[in-house]
Amino acid sequence: MTRLTLLLLILAPIGLYSQEVKSIDLTNIIQRTELRFPPDPRQNDETGFGGGYGGVMVGDGASDFRDPHALGIYLESVSPHEIDPKQPFEAEFKVLNTGLAPIQVPVSPHLSDLQPLDESLEFEYLSIVLHLTLMNADPNGPQIRSGGNLELYGTTDHEGTILVLKPGEWIRVKANMKLHQWPLQPASVRMGASFSIRWITYTPHPGGSFEKIDNLYPNRTSTGWSESIDLLR
Repeated sequence: MTRLTLLLLILAPIGLYSQEVKSIDLTNIIQRTELRFPPDPRQNDETGFGGGYGGVMVGDGASDFRDPHALGIYLESVSPHEIDPKQPFEAEFKVLNTGLAPIQVPVSPHLSDLQPLDESLEFEYLSIVLHLTLMNADPNGPQIRSGGNLELYGTTDHEGTILVLKPGEWIRVKANMKLHQWPLQPASVRMGASFSIRWITYTPHPGGSFEKIDNLYPNRTSTGWSESIDLLR
């Protein structure tokens, strides 16, 4: 088998399924993300003790270049091109399956809607966080530490909240973003995008909850940086 034939066999599935399968517009949506837990009965007893407590356990790991699963997060547009860092601005992302195997991606904006009606029941959900990161457009300028995030959710119990993207398929996500922090002086920056994807098990208990986070590590496709954007003061 020649190298050209092998390359065509690898690229054929991507070309066959290369298409947008869903568009999600969050610009006019207030996401519902609060999760419930049963009340603590000790808060009302004669001792006066009680009160909620919580905890998180994170399973860590790393990507494997041999893994056929991969994602690329493209920052398609940012509006306006002159941004007041204290105000929201619009960003549009393309979440593309850049691998050689189907991959699950959550698409629901509302985590609260996925929780069972019985607030005492444990449940598992898939989360993807789209990260917006900034770098100074001047390579000799000071380092800029800033960015913004948006998150989508899905469970196997709620049909349509998890999509299986075939190789070459993508979803489009538009949202209003706000920077976590910004430079003290006006600056020209470039923006890029990345992701975190994980399965989270939410275990409620009286007065609080516990979360077990299992990070997933599909390979990340480098997607570059935006054109120069001005941050105002």
